[in-house]
Amino acid sequence: MKMKSSRCKFPKRYVIVLLVLIGYVNMFYLHTNLGMAVVEMTTLKNVTLEDGSTQLKADFNWNSKEKGIILSTFSYGRLLSPIGGLLSGRFGGSTIYGIGILITASVTFFSPIFLYTHFNLFVATNVILGAFEAFSYASVTQIFSRWAPPDERTKFVSFSIIGMYFGSVVSFLVSGWILKTWGWERLFYFSGTTSFIWFWVWFFIVKNDPSEDKNISEAERRYIQEKVGSTYGQEKLVYPWRRILTCMPFWVGCLAKFSVGCGYTFTAIYLPQYIKDTNDIDIKQIGYISMIPQICAIISTPLNGLLGDYIKSHKILSITNVHKLYTSIGLFTGAIVYVMVAVWPNFTANMVAISLFQFLSTFAMTDILVLFLDLAPKYASFLNSIANIFFTSSGIITPVLVGFVVTSHSVFQWNICFMTLSSVYLCTGLIYLKFGSGKLRSWANYTPNEQKTNQQGNESGTQSQ
Repeated sequence: MKMKSSRCKFPKRYVIVLLVLIGYVNMFYLHTNLGMAVVEMTTLKNVTLEDGSTQLKADFNWNSKEKGIILSTFSYGRLLSPIGGLLSGRFGGSTIYGIGILITASVTFFSPIFLYTHFNLFVATNVILGAFEAFSYASVTQIFSRWAPPDERTKFVSFSIIGMYFGSVVSFLVSGWILKTWGWERLFYFSGTTSFIWFWVWFFIVKNDPSEDKNISEAERRYIQEKVGSTYGQEKLVYPWRRILTCMPFWVGCLAKFSVGCGYTFTAIYLPQYIKDTNDIDIKQIGYISMIPQICAIISTPLNGLLGDYIKSHKILSITNVHKLYTSIGLFTGAIVYVMVAVWPNFTANMVAISLFQFLSTFAMTDILVLFLDLAPKYASFLNSIANIFFTSSGIITPVLVGFVVTSHSVFQWNICFMTLSSVYLCTGLIYLKFGSGKLRSWANYTPNEQKTNQQGNESGTQSQ
């Protein structure tokens, strides 16, 4: 009877997953908009002068290096991600997630003013935007460590990160139309306003812990607390620094997050520019084409989440082998596809290949986020925040390297980028196969009852690490 009540028509934990998903939409919509806006801001357009004549002129005459600086400085702020992990452990994941998106919305809304004031001011505010987005991103694992029963973790994570890809789809679809119709300034105003609206819904509905929520059913509250454990959310966390710093599976997960970040940054930010450089296509059509790979990811993500929980619950594979399988699918597919794009200069074939890769890359993206919940759910938020430094580094390194390599926007220069990404994916996949693991760490400092509860939902056997 308890189980039936805890799985009522609208369980609160499912509402939270939905709102986290929408929060991701807002975060990654804001992020992808920047890449679309830069293309429009630097495109030559016919401008009518006072004497009635016309000339080709761009709003901003940035070279490739300056574009790289703009697109990479957003990621410098994300280096502060561990602060978000610590704050989430101290003040609660829901609080930090909401505040982070509120600040990013505010910065985005006023971005045109910063940009017209001074180039360096715009760069500085991008750092602030990146920092608070990183706080939100790091806090998600803290939310799920309190709200997601172990046997639902993969499903919850996979459904929530649909928002990452859907945010890019919304950006490519809506942003192209806004840029064409109203201009790039209103693109920032629109995305900032939608994030403000989301914040107020989140603020009134979501709490840090089931014990703080007055609108959750008692049956569901008991169910979650029995599965997750009811004590460590209220205690002061003591971090086993030496154990964390010497945990090989954790660092392998960080490396995988770096590699996936390189591919995600390149696709989300540079796919529109790549299409423009290699094909004579209008900015509005570029937006439509660029969203196709993201739609593939949206379709794939919930499927791999359901499949992952099914494999674990039916003990088809050990928890470690599930992690290795999922990450290998994403990384090795990426290595193959990027080589194919470089050696086969056919636009249609390339877009099909990139779309297939985006469909399968979600296996790795989902797996990496679940990994830290499986290794040590008690410290998952902090572990994820450390891993975000690697993800952030990819967001810094990728635009800078592309900016220096793609100087004349030739196909050859773009192919250098694709081959480099392929090498990164291949090497990381081989390392993960050798050293990866998802087994619960002994240093997670559970009480006996909590350890037993989490191991039942987390591990599908005592097979190899």
